[in-house]
Amino acid sequence: MKLSRIFLLFGLIVAVAAAGWLLFVPRRPAPDGPLGVTRTELVLRDAFGKPLPVTIWHPAEALADRDPAKRALVLYSPGWGSGRTQSSIQAENLASHGFVVIGCDDHASDPASDPDHGLSLELSSDAATTATIARAGRHAVRQARRLIDVLHALDAGQAPLIDGRINLQRVGALGYSVGGSSVMQAALMEPRIVAVINVDGALFADAAERLGSHAYLLISSREAFPSQAELTSADAFTRNYAHLSAIDLPRNSQRIAQPGNYWVLVEQADHADLSDALFAWSRPKMLRTNITRGAMNAAIGKYEVAFFQSTLLNEPAPLRALLAESSQTVRRITSVSGSSGASR
Repeated sequence: MKLSRIFLLFGLIVAVAAAGWLLFVPRRPAPDGPLGVTRTELVLRDAFGKPLPVTIWHPAEALADRDPAKRALVLYSPGWGSGRTQSSIQAENLASHGFVVIGCDDHASDPASDPDHGLSLELSSDAATTATIARAGRHAVRQARRLIDVLHALDAGQAPLIDGRINLQRVGALGYSVGGSSVMQAALMEPRIVAVINVDGALFADAAERLGSHAYLLISSREAFPSQAELTSADAFTRNYAHLSAIDLPRNSQRIAQPGNYWVLVEQADHADLSDALFAWSRPKMLRTNITRGAMNAAIGKYEVAFFQSTLLNEPAPLRALLAESSQTVRRITSVSGSSGASR
């Protein structure tokens, strides 16, 4: 083989490998807003004086004396037993659009201090599932109190770098998984929380029964709509997990019937995809392209930004425009029918 052909073959191999790398290897996306983002770690004190570590994502301009505006505040709560950076990509994106996002760990991230000792979903039987629902209700209430502790610590001036620079009278909340129920519970307990985004969270505690007066956006994965096969599966975990989603369908349908409440489905997403795990490499999803990941992340970010712009900043135009769009990635749900979760 001539040397020129060897070089050509080598070049083709390198090009194919580079294309595969760019196409399939997950890469963390940059925020799409116009502002630079700063991340700050801080330790507040809760109602009992115990340390309460938080992460603050904010526009770099928010600390500048030349920035006279009070920024809108969004509280973030992660999934069961998870840390406050579980949805850091979404938090950074909100900050790049001018919001100040403050995340605190889920209280079960320290099993030693958790009254349920870190026990989360146990769905091996009907009895275990009933106990899980009760445990999740207690969990959501405890985490809601932690979020309210963050707000009270800000009231007390425990975060000097943003003291006086954020609006503490109209607050938003973003929760992933069980954090979704936690932020909804917090809104029922604290009237200053006026807008809630539930990212694929089941409904527990008061959030399962009470609508509240806060604006509501639900962002769901395809797991929110279980199939008949899943609902009747011989595997107890699969069957009970599906039933947890099915019982929430009429509840969420009732919520989105209220003016100003919305529900969108990210059709190709699994539950974990609605957090930073979307950009973590995993063997089952090794053939998913960055084009697909980017489209899902962009859709999630657009809805979160537009919803909080409408509810916290009284800027409804971006949300109206987004709701009028058609998308291959996100489908708006207007109602549900049937226990299997068929949508229309």
